[in-house]
Amino acid sequence: MRADQLKQALKNGVYRVLGETATGVGAVNGGSERALVVLMYHKVNDTLGNSVTIPVSLFDEQMAQLGELGYMPVSLDDVLDYFLRGVPLPERAVLITFDDGYLDNLENAAPILRRNGYPAVLFVPIGYLGDPRPLPHDEHLAGHGVLNHTLDWEQLRELESSGIRVESHGIGHRPLADLELDEATREITLSKLRLEELLGRPVHAFAYVKGSEAHYRAVHLSLLRQAGYDLAFTSVSGANGPRTDPLQLHRYNVEPYPTRTFELVLSGACDLIALKDTVAGTHARRWFNAALGTSTK
Repeated sequence: MRADQLKQALKNGVYRVLGETATGVGAVNGGSERALVVLMYHKVNDTLGNSVTIPVSLFDEQMAQLGELGYMPVSLDDVLDYFLRGVPLPERAVLITFDDGYLDNLENAAPILRRNGYPAVLFVPIGYLGDPRPLPHDEHLAGHGVLNHTLDWEQLRELESSGIRVESHGIGHRPLADLELDEATREITLSKLRLEELLGRPVHAFAYVKGSEAHYRAVHLSLLRQAGYDLAFTSVSGANGPRTDPLQLHRYNVEPYPTRTFELVLSGACDLIALKDTVAGTHARRWFNAALGTSTK
């Protein structure tokens, strides 16, 4: 078994045990604090050994499962209305998001979303649009011949016309916490302005690169407000409600989960896993990945 397969098997096992235990003891929270579930995807393709990837058939199954479980995919405008104007969301509202701007989102994910009638959001780092360079976390894959092409500017327009809304993921795919303040300001403001120029509409949302509590600071929330963003998305596991800071929205990172595990994650039964997204948890994950040989940038 490859290191990445071992890692995924271990994670699936941990999620399943946590989820079934929480469900069994009635420790799953519900109500208004789970008004919005946000799913975070990256790649959707069938390339073996490709990290942060969901196979196409499994993505199709997960989209079908959302409907079977009674979840209602909503648009970014619905989320803006909820947090800015207090407009209620439908019961079991879910927002589908993608990070990084991969071409396979257009080729593989968009047709499935369109067939189901689901809106979605794509967060793009504009410095990699139409650029043959691999994203930083894909450099090790490119060295082994696994290429993950990104969208170009024209394909970005095509994606928008298919119903997937484009928002900002900065410029150079670097965590804000790793940057000097002037660099972070540039990532936040210039990406917004450039996308607005291309798309001909306001850009309202930002997704933090990597997005755990270790990857951004309180000052970055101020920079986002000053730049005119209304929403920002982390990668901290959990759902969102009326008390959630709209500039620190939680998302569930979706992986190749078995059907039952995906159901448990959606329900909030695995929310204890959010400990991995704390500062201490991030350092522990780095150690774990180094031990397995699955570290990336």
